[in-house]
Amino acid sequence: MKHRSKIIIATVLAACVAVGIYLVTSRKPESTAQSTVAVTQPKTVVKVKTNHPLTVKVYRIAIDNDQPVLRETESTVAPGKNPIEIALDRLIEQGDKHGMANPIPRGTRLLGWKVKGGLAQVNFTHEFRDNFTGGSDGEGLTIGAILRTLSQFPEIKRVQLLVEGQSIDTLGNIDLSKPLDVMGAGSDYGGGN
Repeated sequence: MKHRSKIIIATVLAACVAVGIYLVTSRKPESTAQSTVAVTQPKTVVKVKTNHPLTVKVYRIAIDNDQPVLRETESTVAPGKNPIEIALDRLIEQGDKHGMANPIPRGTRLLGWKVKGGLAQVNFTHEFRDNFTGGSDGEGLTIGAILRTLSQFPEIKRVQLLVEGQSIDTLGNIDLSKPLDVMGAGSDYGGGN
């Protein structure tokens, strides 16, 4: 009887060890590698995830000497979150923040984004185009806010704006049919500030 109890206990322990090994080896490891997702998908994972809190800049419209200009605000990125995604989410958030207005047309939602080979493709809903009412200065502020917000990420050199997955010609005067250089954001868009 004593020998039989030892065999049962050993069998149970061996089964527990086997189940434990199976669970550990069958778990998929978390990856921080870049994946490519179509721009129509709601989220994209890029290898810039952070394991510690950091701050991203998001640009909004302020009034300086009776003229609209772009000014940066800051948003904190929680550990494990993607800074580009947080910056884009904060950029399209409606309402005034810190006494500054949002230059993105009302009702605009982010459908998706991806970064590949230095090019960021940002896909907005149709409200981005349909609800734009800003004229030439407003267009410069809107495009400037997007470019300046994305220019803080070294992996982004150019930005292609999409609406419902398609490139657009313009919101008014600026040629949006081709990718825009983020380095032009400082002087070309947003009141020259």
